[in-house]
Amino acid sequence: MNQIYRVLVVDDEEHIRKGLARIISGLGHEVDVAVDAEEALLKADSSPPDLVITDLQLPGRTGLELIADLKDRGIECTVVVLTGHGTIDSAVEATRRGVFDYLLKPIEPERLTTVILKGLERSAMRREVFMLRREMIRSGRFQTLVGKSPPMLELYRLIDQVAPTTASVLITGESGTGKEVVARTIHDLSPRASGRFVAISCAAIPETLLESEILGHEKGAFTGATASRSGCFELADKGTLLLDEIAEMPASLQSKLLRVLEEKKVRRVGGTREFPVDVRVLAATNASVEKRLASGQFREDLYFRLNVFTLNLPPLRERPEDIPILANAFLEEYARDNRKTVVGFADEALMLLHRYSWPGNVRELRNAIQRAVILAKEEEVQPSDLPPAVRPNVRMDPSRPRSLSVQVGTPLAEVEKAVILETLQGCKGNKTRAASMLGISAKTLHLKLKQYRGVEEVTRVGELS
Repeated sequence: MNQIYRVLVVDDEEHIRKGLARIISGLGHEVDVAVDAEEALLKADSSPPDLVITDLQLPGRTGLELIADLKDRGIECTVVVLTGHGTIDSAVEATRRGVFDYLLKPIEPERLTTVILKGLERSAMRREVFMLRREMIRSGRFQTLVGKSPPMLELYRLIDQVAPTTASVLITGESGTGKEVVARTIHDLSPRASGRFVAISCAAIPETLLESEILGHEKGAFTGATASRSGCFELADKGTLLLDEIAEMPASLQSKLLRVLEEKKVRRVGGTREFPVDVRVLAATNASVEKRLASGQFREDLYFRLNVFTLNLPPLRERPEDIPILANAFLEEYARDNRKTVVGFADEALMLLHRYSWPGNVRELRNAIQRAVILAKEEEVQPSDLPPAVRPNVRMDPSRPRSLSVQVGTPLAEVEKAVILETLQGCKGNKTRAASMLGISAKTLHLKLKQYRGVEEVTRVGELS
């Protein structure tokens, strides 16, 4: 093992710290020591370790609490527990928390050396996975997410930070931006990846059935309940639960959900027994939760319980540079699934994809590419293969010129202004259509128009559609 790793030893006995430090240094690795959990967290924050060797019985917070704190802070490291007070319960709990090995004092130096080397091998594998993940991001991919625009790179960075923790996450964004994909990515990158990922839409299920779907029910709890049934919390035990469209949850169920989150116990509809559950809850919404909070439709205490960390997904129109990457990724997927020899896009087809505003976001783009691949008769997708909405036959006002005469030396800002206003006139004031033709977002167009004098006369013809 040529790589030098950093090992943090946490023990309140000085001779134990010195003995472990001597063994680790002898193996050629850096070592730091701490007498309790608080000092260990300070040192881990300033320089994250690859391996932590900790006693269970520490002054103040225990070794198990230290392990939980490290995970909550997103510090990914291999952990070895070394204790003189071992019990079956503590060993089970340590294993449940992802501890690599559990050793009882006193321990032979040879055995300890073997465990340290194996633990560092595991850290080496984690580091390699981390490097591969970084390489994927550079190529515009992060797990199943695609895109390398600045908003997406920032999203990847935040997911990478929050996924290993136990924090609840609120995922916001317009319909079709990929909120469930983000939730699955968080699950797959978390210590719960081996558990179930369960998703339920609070808007797709009738209010009378939603409580039963989430909490479960006992036999005879209501008409049609012919057998007992586990709810989403029980199904997602040791895993992750996504509550999609959380803003649509009825007020009557919000208080019960809050109780489950705080007590980590579920009582089925019609039941008296409580079931302990260990579930990480993610929530998603495309609605303005703030408005529902202000109107009293959504509980403030539940909102703050779910919104420990927020991820906001940008709409596709605000990251047009990702359109070609996404389009090619979908093309490869559907060409393979449908056994088609489609390998790319004609230049005009790609231009149309880039200019369209995509009100349905990534979901609409995916559907458009699936349709195009099925219809394609050539190796490249042609404009005629795209949905009609993507290739509109824009009729320009015949009274307006089709080209602009620009004098040499005209400032670029003036040229830009002339092109924008000319295009807007040609689209009879339809700002969404004009933005699509110009290859910019509707938001950018609005900002530009605010800068121009006399724009009211130009835009009065039509309204934003």
